[in-house]
Amino acid sequence: MNIKYRATSKELFYDRFSGQWEDKINDRETKKRLNIVFGRLLKPSELKNKKFLEVGCGLGYFSNRAYKLGAKVTGIDTGPNLIKINKKKTPNAKFLVASASRLPLKDNSFDIVLSTEVIEHVEDQERSIKEMIRVLKKGGILVITTPNRLFKPFFDFLTFVRIRPYRGNEKWFYPWVLKRMFGVENVRLISEYYFNFIYPGKLFDKFENGLYSKYLCINYAFKFKKT
Repeated sequence: MNIKYRATSKELFYDRFSGQWEDKINDRETKKRLNIVFGRLLKPSELKNKKFLEVGCGLGYFSNRAYKLGAKVTGIDTGPNLIKINKKKTPNAKFLVASASRLPLKDNSFDIVLSTEVIEHVEDQERSIKEMIRVLKKGGILVITTPNRLFKPFFDFLTFVRIRPYRGNEKWFYPWVLKRMFGVENVRLISEYYFNFIYPGKLFDKFENGLYSKYLCINYAFKFKKT
């Protein structure tokens, strides 16, 4: 399936930024998210010998972890520089330059689809959701993480004063809105997890996932099963 897509300038921001991104990334947050995705949301038994797709593989941390856990990994990203980084980091996996909203992949072809901190950066978010579900096998698992729109004004301010260096698309969702968008598709929510309460520090971790405090977390994750 050969689908050509011309990425927008904002979608390609992270590819242009790829040479600096490794130095700017929040290591603690990334490590925590890795542990949440591959601990609380996906177990090693779910990954072994399974066809795994990462939509928006970025610097390759999550595809690499999935590969080490025994998955058969494919990763896509709009940026050719990012794809080169992934191929170097995980040479035995498969990586493609492609858009989340135009996946050059067959229907019902993956056991697991992961998209972590990506959906907020794509142009056509509804189509990207449909595409991730399209390529997922019946009974397959989709995990998505994204930031909470409640905190967007604060992060916009950090961007404005140049503390936060990112200049790509920033189209964030409230958790209940994203949940509703997935609710119209043929998937069932099987778990959700909220993390980084107010500030991403260990002191605040105990407040994550409380009945009301969960909505004051900077990030959240949903795990769906295709029906």
